[in-house]
Amino acid sequence: MQTTLRLDDELYRQAKARAAALGMSLTKFLEEAVRERLLTPTRAPRRQPLRLPVSSAADGLAPGFSTLKDAVAAADLAEDRLRAR
Repeated sequence: MQTTLRLDDELYRQAKARAAALGMSLTKFLEEAVRERLLTPTRAPRRQPLRLPVSSAADGLAPGFSTLKDAVAAADLAEDRLRAR
């Protein structure tokens, strides 16, 4: 396959010089460089730990809710009503 690449001028000069020093064409050098990069396992970026807020409320659920299921259902209903506006 043949394609066109746009490379930074300095990167192009370095790659061409390295390919010549190794006695290979620029095409072969770039093929090997890309192949090597594709074969190298990548690591996911390191993320900061997620800090969740902790409630300091006492006595469990808000008044009027006997179960967590009821509280979640009420929150879902409120969200649906906000979206309907």
